[in-house]
Amino acid sequence: MKTFKIKLMIVCLIFSSYLRADLSGDWQGELDINGTKLPLVIHLVQESGQQKGTLDSPAQGAMGIPMTALEFSDNKLMFEIAEIGVHYEGSLDESTGSIEGNFIQGGVFKLSLSPVKPEAFSTTNSSDINDLLGQWGGTIEIPGSPLSYILHVKIDGEKLVVTADSPDQGATDLVVDTITIESGRVIFTMDALGAEFKGSMSEDKKTIQGDFIQQGMIFKLQLTQGNSPKQVYERPQEPKAPFNYHVEEVTLKNVHANITLAGTLTRPNDLSSVKAAAVMITGSGPQDRDETIFKHKPFWVIADYLAQQGFAVLRLDDRGVGASSGDFSQATSEDFVSDISAAVDYLQQRKDIPADKIGLIGHSEGGMIAPMLAAQRSDLSFLVLLAAPGMPITELYAEQKFLIAKAMGQDVKLLEQQRKKDLAFHEKMVVWSKTGDFEQQVTDYLADSMKSQNMDKKQLKLAVDNSLKFYNTPWFKYFIAHKPAEFLSQVKAPILALNGENDLQVAAVSNLNGIEQTLNQAGHKDFIIKTLPKLNHLFQTSDTGSTAEYGKLTETFSPLALKEMSDWLGQRF
Repeated sequence: MKTFKIKLMIVCLIFSSYLRADLSGDWQGELDINGTKLPLVIHLVQESGQQKGTLDSPAQGAMGIPMTALEFSDNKLMFEIAEIGVHYEGSLDESTGSIEGNFIQGGVFKLSLSPVKPEAFSTTNSSDINDLLGQWGGTIEIPGSPLSYILHVKIDGEKLVVTADSPDQGATDLVVDTITIESGRVIFTMDALGAEFKGSMSEDKKTIQGDFIQQGMIFKLQLTQGNSPKQVYERPQEPKAPFNYHVEEVTLKNVHANITLAGTLTRPNDLSSVKAAAVMITGSGPQDRDETIFKHKPFWVIADYLAQQGFAVLRLDDRGVGASSGDFSQATSEDFVSDISAAVDYLQQRKDIPADKIGLIGHSEGGMIAPMLAAQRSDLSFLVLLAAPGMPITELYAEQKFLIAKAMGQDVKLLEQQRKKDLAFHEKMVVWSKTGDFEQQVTDYLADSMKSQNMDKKQLKLAVDNSLKFYNTPWFKYFIAHKPAEFLSQVKAPILALNGENDLQVAAVSNLNGIEQTLNQAGHKDFIIKTLPKLNHLFQTSDTGSTAEYGKLTETFSPLALKEMSDWLGQRF
């Protein structure tokens, strides 16, 4: 599930500065990749004679990607981003004010960029709005998962510019579409999130007490002027050079998909001491080779530990991520299986890797992909499944939602009822994806089910559209129909399956039981199933397992889990 990112906030387009004749400023556009819409924003600046630029891909949570080559002059624009294989060339159309050009990344796509214009905010009293200027901070009181929140209000020239940050999620410059203040009553909206805040300013004008409303859910939020809650990122487990093992940047070809995958291979310096090798498989969503989340790099920590225990590890950027080519948005789990198979082929061809001792380590969705590949190939030596699905995904999604809401303190009886509805919806989606009217059926279902959630028409449409964007993708349609047992039952290689006791995303009891039952029925003789105490979905030692803890915890990957993997591998190699 690739570490299903359960977020209240979603990164959105950010506000711009004024557009200049030399193309400096902020531009936005939308890539149409075989029907999938991908919003992009670029930021161009000219400082001390130097041109600098960055790119945001809000739907993918990727912000501030630096351009490695940039030229803009005479109404022409060219930029490149080497790490993700992007090249763009375009020219300003003076009749429309937009830049028309081609975006090249694993294919050629038309991309029209238009200038981002600051919103004309609705304010009823110019003197009142002065009371809002500055920075306001507080905490959205989500039971079990509180989120720090910062509101920025400033005047840029003659325009009012308002943005927000969600530090706990690493999200900054979230767009605030409208803001009003009248007689101490403060209201602002964030349309892309389907969110609204309604509150009252205190007499001393130092605090604003109110409700943060998103998709029908209401959470208390008190904003205090000047308050700046910040997420402190301490990551003591992150490996630091010099390393006492070999580290090599590698590229390999998936001939079947005609893409190049980039990654890092770590192994002991002494070739005679290489016991075995593992290809690591990331979870859901576009991930880099370290499976980076909240500045944690769990795959890097695992690779570092295993290299010191005598094992080689290859970890890769997902297709279309980092230095790997390809189009992630059009890929399914089956495509990722072919990528990992190409990685195994690559290792088998290296003289410094024992070709008959190569296995897989998969986390979350990666723990689903590993058995899919093992069902195809008989030459894999082992599988390590970390928080892997062991039950049908239709059931897993319903359970995930139930457990997270339960941890937030919601009524269990109501949640049980909702869980049954969610399961029925997921099963219907599997059917709809085969009948060809998926988009309309899902839209109708969502609109009907959300009617009772205290949203106006605009908020309802935004909520439905946001959900549909996720559901109506090749990846989701394949994923929701997946049944892990069909592949686990075919695996012959030794298996170690680990889950955290506090995992709310892929629950230990139901999923490990599912894996164990499937393997027993298949007559598999070499597997170990373990639940590790206090560990969450990321295998961090946690209090509750809440997704809100992920970024706040300093531990990246439990030493207990590292030792379990190393000891199990050491017994076999």
